[in-house]
Amino acid sequence: MLILYDGATSVCAIKVRLTLVEKGLSFESRKLDLRKGDQFSKKYLKINPNAVVPTLIDDKDTIIESSVIMQYLEDQVPDPTLLPESPLNRAQMRLWLKRIDDPLHPSTGILTHATAFRPIFLKKTLNEQREHFKRMPDQGRRKRQEAVYKDGLNAPIVKDAIFVFNKFMEDAEFALRKNSYLAGPQYSLADAAATPYLNRLNDLNFLQVWADSKPHVLDWFKRIKERPSFKSAITSFQTKKDIEQFKNLDDSGAAKAKFLLKMC
Repeated sequence: MLILYDGATSVCAIKVRLTLVEKGLSFESRKLDLRKGDQFSKKYLKINPNAVVPTLIDDKDTIIESSVIMQYLEDQVPDPTLLPESPLNRAQMRLWLKRIDDPLHPSTGILTHATAFRPIFLKKTLNEQREHFKRMPDQGRRKRQEAVYKDGLNAPIVKDAIFVFNKFMEDAEFALRKNSYLAGPQYSLADAAATPYLNRLNDLNFLQVWADSKPHVLDWFKRIKERPSFKSAITSFQTKKDIEQFKNLDDSGAAKAKFLLKMC
């Protein structure tokens, strides 16, 4: 039995769950409450010293890092395949995976913490806030969170994050003009990896920024949401609490993004 140390709304956990579901693999989800800091517990740090989800346990083997886990699952269970047929498209798929890991993933964290998670963090006591940062082993991640928790959408790094997403959307639009999916005519690991990030943009009310200018991306996302895996790996995992943290967001983030993109 595969065991996935998991976070219901974690974008990295979602792309692994999508891979598992698309491959028809059964797994046990062991959910961590990331808002409470379960990922910093001594027990979990022994499994994943990076204090992040997901972590996959396959019998006695432990695999960390979401993109590595996705490719591990493909290697372990090649049928049904989530690899494109041609070597060129496989190379494109791997480029999408690399790009999603960096810079898209940290940019997603910036926008998420500047909007949805900032009000929750600001309700913590000063000691709780200091303890939160103290426990984070990734210094870059800590600095990004410190910046947006302090200044919200006015933090200078928000501009960079929006530009990263804009370039991603431009390149995805170009790819999807030629093919039905990001790395060719068939659904692949690239699509599974990209899905939670587009979904997060939607949850944060940022997707509207590109609704008119990137029709192929919006059509791709519509088709992705119609796949059975979207419900199985995303919506069915969400609790009422998970939904609430994104429910009352206004359009201030989208307005900020539109303003910055007009200025460039």
